[in-house]
Amino acid sequence: MGTVTTLTLPVYGMNCANCAISLENAFNKIEGIEAQVNFTLESALINFSNNIDHRTTLSDILQVLEQKGYQTDTETILLSATGWHCISCANKTAQILNKQPLVIEAQSNLATETVQIRTIQGALTQQKITELSQSVPYQLTLKSKTNLDVQHQQKMAQQQRANQKALFTIVIAMLLSLPFLISMVNMSLNDHQPLLAPWSEFLLATPVQFFIGWRFYKGAWSSLKTYSTNMDVLVVLGSSAAYFYSLILFLSGSDMPLYFESSTLVISLVTLGKYLEHRAKQSTSTAINALMSLRPNKARVKKGKKFIEVDIEDIQVDDLVEVAIGEKVAVDGIVIEGKSHIDESLLTGESNPILKQRNSAVIAGSINGDGVLLIKTTAVGEQTTLNKIISLVENAQMSKAPVMQLVDKISAVFVPVVLVIAAMTFLSWYLISNDFQQSLICTVSVLVIACPCALGLATPTAVVVGTGVAAQHGILIKDIKTLQQAHRLRTVIFDKTGTLTQGNGRITEIVNLTGDNNMLLSKLNALQAGSKHPIANAIKSYCLKHNISISSADQVQAINGEGVHGMINGFAVIAGNQRIMTRFGIEIPNAYLQAASQQQGSLVYIAENGQFSGYITIVDQIRPESEPAIQALQKRHINTVILSGDKHTTVKKISQQLQVDQYFSELKPQEKLAHLQSLQQQHDVAMVGDGVNDAPALAAADVSIAMGSGSDVAKQSASITLMRSDPRLVATAIDISKATWRKIQQNLFWAFIFNSIAIPAAALGYLNPAIAGAAMACSSITVLTNSLLLKRFKD
Repeated sequence: MGTVTTLTLPVYGMNCANCAISLENAFNKIEGIEAQVNFTLESALINFSNNIDHRTTLSDILQVLEQKGYQTDTETILLSATGWHCISCANKTAQILNKQPLVIEAQSNLATETVQIRTIQGALTQQKITELSQSVPYQLTLKSKTNLDVQHQQKMAQQQRANQKALFTIVIAMLLSLPFLISMVNMSLNDHQPLLAPWSEFLLATPVQFFIGWRFYKGAWSSLKTYSTNMDVLVVLGSSAAYFYSLILFLSGSDMPLYFESSTLVISLVTLGKYLEHRAKQSTSTAINALMSLRPNKARVKKGKKFIEVDIEDIQVDDLVEVAIGEKVAVDGIVIEGKSHIDESLLTGESNPILKQRNSAVIAGSINGDGVLLIKTTAVGEQTTLNKIISLVENAQMSKAPVMQLVDKISAVFVPVVLVIAAMTFLSWYLISNDFQQSLICTVSVLVIACPCALGLATPTAVVVGTGVAAQHGILIKDIKTLQQAHRLRTVIFDKTGTLTQGNGRITEIVNLTGDNNMLLSKLNALQAGSKHPIANAIKSYCLKHNISISSADQVQAINGEGVHGMINGFAVIAGNQRIMTRFGIEIPNAYLQAASQQQGSLVYIAENGQFSGYITIVDQIRPESEPAIQALQKRHINTVILSGDKHTTVKKISQQLQVDQYFSELKPQEKLAHLQSLQQQHDVAMVGDGVNDAPALAAADVSIAMGSGSDVAKQSASITLMRSDPRLVATAIDISKATWRKIQQNLFWAFIFNSIAIPAAALGYLNPAIAGAAMACSSITVLTNSLLLKRFKD
């Protein structure tokens, strides 16, 4: 990449030229870079010396920015990897990339054959990505953000061709190996008399060794070039030792036994095992493949009076798109004409088609049922719900569970340790028995059976299947730490409004001291116009239904957990609970306080120009799914708690109806957080919420869960998002976490126990190379098959 790598870094937050000078001095203290900071352009030009390891350089730069209170833009780039054979290949790729100047962090995933690079936005151009990929011994291809559907189809076609080629190779390998198998059976039945002549063994073994086995030689050389070792090194050392020893005996005319069958069967069986492993690995990503297949290539957009078919990338926000019967919805949008039932099962997990009519929201990727729809586009491309789901699932699958960090450390030293064990095996056998052939066979068996594929696949395959199963049930898990942690939960905390209740309450009472209810509601509507809170939605719906016009408000400001205030027609108007009234010194007459306290529902007090004006009561119905959701958690011995900012009588009644274990009412966001932290001192706690006022508690919870209908802030704070507003999915998410964690434990157990038993057995002479190769292949397939059993999960 040249002698110097240059990066233009945007810097936000500098206030003066001295800020730039101070920042430049701080940057230049970092080893291996020279920086110039320009206050006017709000950017820094950084030159990286290529003579040092830049593993932490960008992280150090970002830390300096954070310490000084400045910001920059980062992005994540996805690359597809070709040529990986085991966990060592994937780990080595990440290790090399992490040393590059423009990489903040690189992560590799063997199960999905993907590399994820976090970098400065715009730093890695197409040319630099090409140069970056040349630094690793494997082919890396940028996963383009545009035309993802076409790229997915091309990848599937390429995958099919690769599978056909691999299958053809295996057929050739098995045909060439079959005579050796027959000869081995014959020798066991006929007093060890060989069936094949030495020259025929040589002719059969040579193409297998160098044609079928070329991929192992290539992989081993790529690994050794970067001063590392992987599975291919073990296979090449073991098979080559048997082949070349036999070749020397054959060329010298010796009548000693040949071991061409060992080298041939090892390569053939390992190749067969890798093929079966690869096909099983492909099956782990069926959830992502199913989601990707939902994206159509084209759509019909209304231009004037005509509909024109255009590429999906050319559709813009506010375009009018027609969706015919049986078609996939191309974009997120709002129905403006037509009525139809839509199948959203692959997106939200909802099995029943949902009726969509005028003003209903539709999601890209859902399937239109029985009517033609005209929709107005609200999101396209990467902003559609479908693409966000795919991105979230892919990111979750890319991340590593904490247990995987231990596995990575073990895998990094595993192959070198095996090489030492193999050397000790050879020396021990030779010194004890003085039998070179027996020493060689035992050594080859150790090298072949010790491949760490099962260990490397144990965690990522279970994670890929587990997150895919969760997505199919309408549960988006954003990080693997959550997937590993959710099964340990002992308490689940719920917000009330919009979580356990439907969030579309109705106004049941209006107490107005000014006498004009419509004017009072008009002012309330003006204050709530920019809010998506369930109480705001109830006010908007009432005004729309009763044709109440909206007033004009400015200087509107919300206070989380209390209410809103602003200026309307020159007067200060305040709306919210009793706390916001106290904050602004508004006195509520005792008579109204007592009357309001007897009401069942949420109360919104109103004050105008410093004087109490009245209140409205909003009743929100409990979701029909809430009671079975609470019961499902209690059956799993999980404590249930409600934390709500609503008044005591309302929270108490709902808590009694749902039979939750504990409830707390009239809480500010900070008080919700304090209750949650108190419970965390005893065990792991989950928080389920949907509003802005839930964000602090969601961020602090061990596992945070946002309802799909909730605010964007809640979804951003949460580690799990429920695509449909069904609290029963909380128990399902915990069950999926338990099932996935159980599979990870089982896989790691079998991987460790296999190597713990097989390596000593091979070293002691109980396994020959052919059996060792078959056993190694079976270990990987066993781990993959066990992970795939997660697909049978039923909620």
